[in-house]
Amino acid sequence: MTKDVLNFIGLMNRAGALITGTDLVLNGVRSGKVKMVLIDSLVSENTFKKVTDKCKFYNVPYIKADSSVDLGLAIGNSSRKIIGITDQKFVKALKEKLN
Repeated sequence: MTKDVLNFIGLMNRAGALITGTDLVLNGVRSGKVKMVLIDSLVSENTFKKVTDKCKFYNVPYIKADSSVDLGLAIGNSSRKIIGITDQKFVKALKEKLN
C-alpha cells in the first residue's frame, strides 16, 4: 500500500467510517455493517483465518496489507490490526486507489 492509500485510510477514520478490533469487525461483518475488511500482515494465523472465514461466509471482501505496512499507524493506533470499512463509497474509492 502506498502512502496515499494509508492517508486515505486515515481520512476514513476521521470521517467515522471505520470499525477497529477483531471482535467489533467480526460483529460488523455478521450484521452487514462492514463492507470491506483490511487485515494487517502482523496478525496471527488464527486471527487471519477467523476473519477471512467470516468474510468469505458473508461475502465481504478483504485485503491483507503487505508486510511493510502497519495499518494501525494509518489510524493512529498501532495496536489495531483488523479494520472494517462501513461506508460503501469509501470502499469503492479505496479499490480505485489500489488499482
